[in-house]
Amino acid sequence: MVRTGDKQGPKRTIRNGTRVLVRDLPEKVRKTSLQSAFGDFGNVVRIELMPEQRTAYIEYEEPRDAEDAAREMDGKMLERSKIRTKMMDDRPRAAMDHAIRVQEACLANLESRAAEHQQRIFGE
Repeated sequence: MVRTGDKQGPKRTIRNGTRVLVRDLPEKVRKTSLQSAFGDFGNVVRIELMPEQRTAYIEYEEPRDAEDAAREMDGKMLERSKIRTKMMDDRPRAAMDHAIRVQEACLANLESRAAEHQQRIFGE
């Protein structure tokens, strides 16, 4: 679960697997059009529309409804635009995985060696 907050209200919890990302929306799409198109799959809790990016997040009450909507609506036409949909992964991000830690250690080692080399050459 993820906690969010915005200017419109208090922080709330988003259950993982309940949000669908919708891209390539028509330029002047309205929330009512999205509600009509996506409401058939289940109870829509919230629609967050970003018209300048032609993108929306649609949050469902139940994960199964979100999955059905993402699967069924991907590639469909909405107001003469072919939309793209996918499930959002709202799980909290875990600590860095092993590969990233190894990469950072290698980079730190290279930086240290470069500094030593520069000191030997330039005497700085």
